[in-house]
Amino acid sequence: MKNQTYGSLLTRATVRASLGACLIALSQGVWAGNFILKDVQVKGLERVAAGTVLSSLPVRVGQNFDDRMAPEVIRSLYKTGLFDDVKIARRGDALIINVHERAAVGEINISGNKAIDSKALIDALKRVGVAKGRPLDPAALRKIEQGLKQQYLARGNYAAEVKTSLKKLSNNRVAVNLNINEGKVARIKRVQINGNRAFSDATLKKLLESGVPGRLSFFSTRDKYSKQKLLGDIEKLTSFYRDRGYLNFEVASTQVSLSKDKSEVYVNLNIHEGDQYRIGKINVVASPGVSEAQLRKQLKLKEGQLFSQSLLAETRKNLKNALSKNGYAFSRIGIIPRIDKVHKRVDLTFQTDQGQRTYVRRINIRGNYRTKDEVFRRELRQLESAFYSKEKVDRSKIRIQRLPYVESVTITTSPVAGRSDQVDLDVTVKERSANQFNAGLGYSQSSGLLFNVGLKQDNFMGTGKSLSVAASKSNVYKNFRLSYNNPYHTVDGVGRGFNVYYNKNDAGEDDVSDYISDAYGANLNYTIPLTEDNSLRFSVGGEHREITTSTRTPIFINDFIAANGDSYDNILGTVSYIHDTRNRFLFPNEGQRHSIALEAGLPGSDTEYYKLRYRGATYFPVTEKITFAVKGGLSYGDSMGDTTELPFFERFYSGGIRTVRGYENNSLGPKALINNLDANGNPDGTTRVGDPKGGAFAANATAEVSFPVPFAEDIKGLRMSAFVDGGNVFEKVDDFDANELRYSAGLGVTWMSPLGPFTISYAKPLNDKDGDKVQEFQFSIGASF
Repeated sequence: MKNQTYGSLLTRATVRASLGACLIALSQGVWAGNFILKDVQVKGLERVAAGTVLSSLPVRVGQNFDDRMAPEVIRSLYKTGLFDDVKIARRGDALIINVHERAAVGEINISGNKAIDSKALIDALKRVGVAKGRPLDPAALRKIEQGLKQQYLARGNYAAEVKTSLKKLSNNRVAVNLNINEGKVARIKRVQINGNRAFSDATLKKLLESGVPGRLSFFSTRDKYSKQKLLGDIEKLTSFYRDRGYLNFEVASTQVSLSKDKSEVYVNLNIHEGDQYRIGKINVVASPGVSEAQLRKQLKLKEGQLFSQSLLAETRKNLKNALSKNGYAFSRIGIIPRIDKVHKRVDLTFQTDQGQRTYVRRINIRGNYRTKDEVFRRELRQLESAFYSKEKVDRSKIRIQRLPYVESVTITTSPVAGRSDQVDLDVTVKERSANQFNAGLGYSQSSGLLFNVGLKQDNFMGTGKSLSVAASKSNVYKNFRLSYNNPYHTVDGVGRGFNVYYNKNDAGEDDVSDYISDAYGANLNYTIPLTEDNSLRFSVGGEHREITTSTRTPIFINDFIAANGDSYDNILGTVSYIHDTRNRFLFPNEGQRHSIALEAGLPGSDTEYYKLRYRGATYFPVTEKITFAVKGGLSYGDSMGDTTELPFFERFYSGGIRTVRGYENNSLGPKALINNLDANGNPDGTTRVGDPKGGAFAANATAEVSFPVPFAEDIKGLRMSAFVDGGNVFEKVDDFDANELRYSAGLGVTWMSPLGPFTISYAKPLNDKDGDKVQEFQFSIGASF
């Protein structure tokens, strides 16, 4: 079978249409002027139903047919795109229509493509009407050729060639073949900047993404040319100069030339720097109801400093926000510059047009399929029938976004029809699953094989309350806990909850001093909001604990039991202060969270002690997807009253995936001494060094950069990080020695799966010493069934 190009098919269809029109014109004598149409017969159909043809005709059976209607019949059938030839004739009172159906697409074959995958190309073909089973439109193929060529040009493939061919198949079908020769990506061989006097070539070229990479930059893509990248570089140059006082800077022209083989690119940027200007007088024309003094506080520019375009834009934004706080949502800020070319100064006048005061008529909550409206409405700081305030709207978004059962939230405004002073707010939330029942099996390096069963509902019955019933068992512990919390026990946002628990912990199996702790207790807690970002939490409860020792129990534990007994009834109290400005609960990328907590075995307890803890984290957005975070903590504890030292079961530990990665769990810090035993099981007067004993003072810190996992950016709740950890634990605060801090660096991956967190880290200790237990690869997983 011969190959045909889309051009030949298009020519054939055009010729046939022209011949059809000519035949109609030549056969005017055959038609008897007007007649009543009694029948329509369609011949030549293969795939197209006759009803499709009849429904496309501009005439119906029973109507009067005029010979002048013949061209309109032909045009209407060509418009369907189903036919490449149409002829009509008359037999008595019947209209005979002979058609030749346009070939259908039977196959689409793509070869030679690497930079653009086949699925994307097939989708692009479908958008212009080329798909399997559809009639072939040759004009669409020409568009595809041109469109693909443009895409490759934008990627820097200047030598790319795209050829389309057609191959006849059976049953009036054709195969569409896309043959692509992508060629090599053109590489930048030289970037030349002309006209710069204030800054050197090296300084300006460092700003550009386009350029020649350094000798050691083996994987750099700087020399890959693209038009979009060059436009971005021009914008960077413009911003750089205009932020340094060059008010009239411009890139006068750009020339991009190619080598003969289209593999090398040469870029010339011709710039005009102009003069450097400083800020002269600044005038602010205030609107009624807002004082000039209030608006001047928003200025980022000062008289005498170099002109800065970015600070000018920030000032305009601040002025709009200041007006929006008073309900002027659609204010306009005009900037009138007056340039003094002699003294190289620019005077600025900010004219504020506050417009009409805007009210919020209605707030609509959308997207909440599990959660009641009132749960989100109580977090709103922008109220209905109140002045619109951008500050309060932004604050409302952050508060909703920090709820653990919310994945994302957007708030948009829509005008009220017929009212220029009213808007509606649409709050659209995307919920994440927060309610789950699980029975599971898992493994962690610190606890070994573990079993768990539980019901956890962070959004109980869609009310925002949390309820958790959980039981778990491993080589280290047996736990049961029942927890409940209502974050809005009162309308003012006072939260109340309780915990009931039972814990049995085999410390020896957890790689610390050998003893078994058996405890049960309960507590009642309250959370009181102080401000938008600050809250106070306190709890009070009781606990009963029993200790069981063995022949391997360290001396310091036996000494404590000898002085205080092995069974304790304690009254426990906790007070904590929390400052939280994070922008969201899951993987925040800006804001801070700091907490200070005081926990104590209160007077009247069998063991009286206190523990003071500080935990802090600050997040900085580096880019839209990359976050830098600094985290740290300090913990200190001591005894009170008749208790001689901090109880051993309340000591702090360090090392492992939650503190200093790269070292075994709880392995850092001072080690305990254990009595050696004689043949009768009695101490023989000698000792040996045992497992870590923990301490009364601990310090740790982390610096990390988090980012999406490469090639898996679309998986939600999945993040990767590069980190440096540091920390250790000390017997007493006076024993702190910065030289004893341990450090590590590595990579980590965290996935917040529906069944619990999945964490992996690989860390290399940076200053481990003799006796340290190194564990470079660490993980903790849980699986449900």
